[in-house]
Amino acid sequence: HTQVTLRLEGNTQVKLSAVFEKHLQDYPDACVYLFGSRANPGERGGDLDLLVVSQHAQSDAYQIKKKLRMAIREQLGDQRVDVIVSADPNNNVLSPFIHLAYMDGVKIWP
Repeated sequence: HTQVTLRLEGNTQVKLSAVFEKHLQDYPDACVYLFGSRANPGERGGDLDLLVVSQHAQSDAYQIKKKLRMAIREQLGDQRVDVIVSADPNNNVLSPFIHLAYMDGVKIWP
């Protein structure tokens, strides 16, 4: 993962960090990656595509997705937010899409 300029306006990253801090506090191994068009400064538009990586969060994946989507919309206004939770994003046999999101994504938290 390389450090790139993200397409997040104003204090969006600060607001996102606060959401992750609150809603992922029970998962100390959790990391969040931004992928898709918002992780690419050369693209325009796009929703927030987030990958949460945690060995411990997988069993709560549905609740985590729901809580993060609601909290992010509350902080940033009405916009599309897609959240994926994965315990093993390196396993490209299990899910090639998640593996690609992980490899192309930019770690934004912690």
